[in-house]
Amino acid sequence: MVKVNPRRGLLGSIGTAVLGSLCLGGALSYGVAVGGSLLAPEPAPTAESAVNAVSGVDSSPDAPVGRLRIHVVDQGRAYVQNLTCEGDPGTDPAACAEIAEAAVEWGGAGASDNPFAEVAENAVCTEREYGPQEAVITGTWEGETIDTRVDRSDSCQEARWQRLRPVTAPLG
Repeated sequence: MVKVNPRRGLLGSIGTAVLGSLCLGGALSYGVAVGGSLLAPEPAPTAESAVNAVSGVDSSPDAPVGRLRIHVVDQGRAYVQNLTCEGDPGTDPAACAEIAEAAVEWGGAGASDNPFAEVAENAVCTEREYGPQEAVITGTWEGETIDTRVDRSDSCQEARWQRLRPVTAPLG
């Protein structure tokens, strides 16, 4: 019987074990040093969240008030739907609260909290078309007159379409 590597014996096995241990130790050290930075930090509690937690006050947006007429054209089919939000979360359609949440999500940092706001003229948008759908939305929302058209002709309009999905999708 011929040995493939006659020099490999006890020293070769020890060397492999040492090298493996060093690699494992390095991986564990890296995981400890860097792994913590990969986790999302827990947000510091704010005074408002502490008060809300103690008092049970909900920090969700106020129930909106508005009347909208939405005319959607989707691949040759058209439908018109009306949305009335009277400011009562118990009786208003779910779309009212969803649009109010979109206003909070998209507003802030100097941006408009109007979920129906047009795309800024200096916005950088890709020219990719996302679909043939388009909608015309008219009416009032939180005391403001709404008269806007949204489609899916580029990335900016697609972002608006997704933001307004609660009213551009068929209301249930």
